[in-house]
Amino acid sequence: MLHIIGSYMTLVVAFLTIFAAWRFGDWRDWRKYYPTILFTVIVNFLITILTYNHSLWHFEKTLFIPNHVLADIFIKFLNYPAIVLLYLSRYPYNSRLPRQLTYLISWVVVFSLIEWMFVCTKITTYHNGWNIWWSIVVWVFMFIGFRIHHTRPLWAWLLCFVGTAFLVFYFHLPITKLK
Repeated sequence: MLHIIGSYMTLVVAFLTIFAAWRFGDWRDWRKYYPTILFTVIVNFLITILTYNHSLWHFEKTLFIPNHVLADIFIKFLNYPAIVLLYLSRYPYNSRLPRQLTYLISWVVVFSLIEWMFVCTKITTYHNGWNIWWSIVVWVFMFIGFRIHHTRPLWAWLLCFVGTAFLVFYFHLPITKLK
């Protein structure tokens, strides 16, 4: 029963994310956010490639998405562009640091809770030392990375490479065995 609920959750989260971006995102200036959308998709594909044979998390088969790779593509091309557009277009750029931190923490909490629901329904499973706490750290870095990339792209790439190197070494990703 939980798995069936999780199957529908995948579609509901995608629909709500896309709807929220359509309704509240800054579509008039979407070109401003496009480079960060591409950055996000590229970085996530890099992580997908590096963890392909040594999964840290796995998207299980659902009623609508038959395997991990298609779930990954679904998330990268539907959810992430909407999330980036919505996050950056509503970001409190001219506010003081406490308001910006509150905004960041709100997004991290929401997406960590969504991921936790996917774990509880067994749509997402963790492997090789990964857990919800690591996912929360990634959500923090991801949302910070969106903001940094939007204004200082080279710094975001540096953050990305440092974070990726950490993942490779800490989780012993067998990159020498990639094709």
